[in-house]
Amino acid sequence: MKWHPFFHRYIRELFYSRIAVTGGEHVPAEGPLLVLCLHRNGAVDGFVYSGAISGLTFMLKASLRRGLGKIFFEGVEVVRSADGGSRGDSLQLVETCADYLQGGGRLGVFPEGTSQLGPRHLPFKSGAARIALRYLESGRPLSAVALGIHYECPWAFRSRVEVVMGPPLRLEPGQRFGEVKARFSRALEEVGCNFADEASQDLGQKFAYLATLGTAQGYFAALKAFEGGLPAEAVAAWEALERKAVGRRLWRHQGVPLFPLRRPWAYLLLTFLGGLPVLAGALLNLPPLAAGWWAGKRFPDDANVIALWRILVGAPLLMLWAGGWVLLAAALGSGGLLWAYLALTWIGVRGWYRLKKLAVVAWNGTFHRDLRAEALAVHQLVLAALKIPRI
Repeated sequence: MKWHPFFHRYIRELFYSRIAVTGGEHVPAEGPLLVLCLHRNGAVDGFVYSGAISGLTFMLKASLRRGLGKIFFEGVEVVRSADGGSRGDSLQLVETCADYLQGGGRLGVFPEGTSQLGPRHLPFKSGAARIALRYLESGRPLSAVALGIHYECPWAFRSRVEVVMGPPLRLEPGQRFGEVKARFSRALEEVGCNFADEASQDLGQKFAYLATLGTAQGYFAALKAFEGGLPAEAVAAWEALERKAVGRRLWRHQGVPLFPLRRPWAYLLLTFLGGLPVLAGALLNLPPLAAGWWAGKRFPDDANVIALWRILVGAPLLMLWAGGWVLLAAALGSGGLLWAYLALTWIGVRGWYRLKKLAVVAWNGTFHRDLRAEALAVHQLVLAALKIPRI
């Protein structure tokens, strides 16, 4: 087994609570494939995308492969002009990528060139279209598919993420550059979300998260519905709730203050019972968890690389830390110690997302019960705007 696919799967399983993939039927079973990827959360996007389409090889910045970067990344290296690359480098890259596709490969390209978590995508560059046209010179058609990626909270440990695949594009020999680039741009727009500004994006993401609570509603579908405008009644109710919450220690999950639908004592009990093994698992792995948290605070220069730094530091340290437990158990001759560590670690990782959610509900339901009606009203108004049955 190759190292990188295994390691990337380990990262996905460790860092994310759930990765949902929609539109998987759009991926051809065989043949060359050009995959157009929206870029949101730094190099972490590649870890997630690689689990959505098997055998995917990415174009990536050459700088990511320097030093220890080879442990985390592999792919077709790109030397950008901003990093000292020349026009000759760009022409050679197009040839290399076209040759890879002609060999039946699946090539992942980020047409924005870089990532950000802003309200809309960055301008699409021409590289993907040039690669496609160079391949089409062979006289054979080419399939392409656009991928979008949508995080509930991009930097949070054990958050959820959804990958959306658009309808397949079939490119025929003889198509012009402008036509190909326009088709790529439209396909990427369909799997992405573009808001008017950061404030609309922030509230749209919170409403989309609310829409998934207790329903079968997909996160991306809700985001896409709010892309063109947020429901006025829900916005007014949200703003009224926020005014009442000023100066209060209201807990939030994915930016949203959650409240119990029923008796808060039940959530308190579930938080206590579920919290014991989850917190035990966290304490047993405190050094790598703390190191990942610290790296996410210390090194990022923008929000879109917080998750990357947490993963780069925390994920390998956790592997080393777990290896230390194996050696300790072997030295003591205690298989029970090792199994206890592994079981509590598994429970801690798997239960972290749900425990945080339960704790928020229990806290708010106990200490801020006077805000419960307003918070639940916001939820119902969001569901009504999407025509989702009331819960």
